[in-house]
Amino acid sequence: MMSLIIQKIKTITTQHFSLLKQADPDEDMINSYIYRAFLFECLYNNKIVGVLVLNQNKGNALEILNISVLEEYQHQGIGSSLLVFTENFAKENHYSTLEVCTGSTSIWQLYFYQKHGFRITDIQIDYFLKNYSEPIFEHGIQLKDQLRLKKVV
Repeated sequence: MMSLIIQKIKTITTQHFSLLKQADPDEDMINSYIYRAFLFECLYNNKIVGVLVLNQNKGNALEILNISVLEEYQHQGIGSSLLVFTENFAKENHYSTLEVCTGSTSIWQLYFYQKHGFRITDIQIDYFLKNYSEPIFEHGIQLKDQLRLKKVV
């Protein structure tokens, strides 16, 4: 297993922003949440290989707003390490639930979250049509609906 360091982001760099855009292509949407959230970076050999954005949601829920790993470092356990970090952060800060939203066509993200114990609890029909200025396509399908997943910690 890699030796990773996960720490708070002090200043958002272009490298951080590039990673954030990898998971959410809409800069306006990213700007709407990064300044009100907990921001973390994941380092491997002093290189930023991942980012994590968390925010308190309604009640005792902590929401994952953005989680992203550099493509060449994916499928090596970094995303899973970021989720374990998130669970520990939630417990230490007295959150009872983790939440995350993803696209209905985001097949690998849905697999990833469900593999880690998240369950689909809600669907927002036409979310991406109403909230994003440019269409998003995944696997040749236009992304329209958002799925919310939750996990009790």
